[in-house]
Amino acid sequence: MKKIILVFFVLVVCAFCVYSQNDTRTISVTGSGSVRIPADTAKLTFSVITKNSSALKSVQENASKMNKVYDALKKVGIDEKNISTSNYNLYQESIYKDGKSEPGDYVTSNDIVIMLYDVDKSGIVIDTAVAAGVNRMNGISFLVKDSKDALDEARVLAFQQAKEKAELFAKEAGCKLGKVITIMENSGGYSATREIMDAKMVTASNSTMISAGTDAITASVSVVFELE
Repeated sequence: MKKIILVFFVLVVCAFCVYSQNDTRTISVTGSGSVRIPADTAKLTFSVITKNSSALKSVQENASKMNKVYDALKKVGIDEKNISTSNYNLYQESIYKDGKSEPGDYVTSNDIVIMLYDVDKSGIVIDTAVAAGVNRMNGISFLVKDSKDALDEARVLAFQQAKEKAELFAKEAGCKLGKVITIMENSGGYSATREIMDAKMVTASNSTMISAGTDAITASVSVVFELE
């Protein structure tokens, strides 16, 4: 009999706990924070493209020009370890004449990537590479080498915004904001989203001027608060 009473008492307590948990009032809000920091790294992609009726001569001419590009870049302070080949192609063009396709010149394309840790040198690097033999620039992008501190700051701002929203809603509802129930970062598998802002490239006084602008580090969170 005592065992039956004890089991009944436990069931009543558990049921009360479940009811209490389900009866808890909460408010769910989101917040976002963004911090802008100067970009400190530039990624430049160049190509040297050569054409010749001979495949061997096309390759040799390309190699000669690319060697000159490497030498010129090293003279302006670019370490060879920061220059890498991203793509290399040799193919024969097709020429359409009188409705027929005929073989054309052999084209060699050598693409290189330069990682530049002094963005102020971007303009000099572009001018140097072109003067040495580069005949195609495939693009330039900017990034921040170490964004951890900025990301943490953005996370704090995101939580503060979420809390301010929750406090406002709670006040309007005649409640008080209680403890935090859950916090979830809204990142889709990534800790932050990065957006390059204000990047510019202009030509002045016969030299290329580059402005890297700033990098926006953004974080977003969803927070559930208890209402008292």
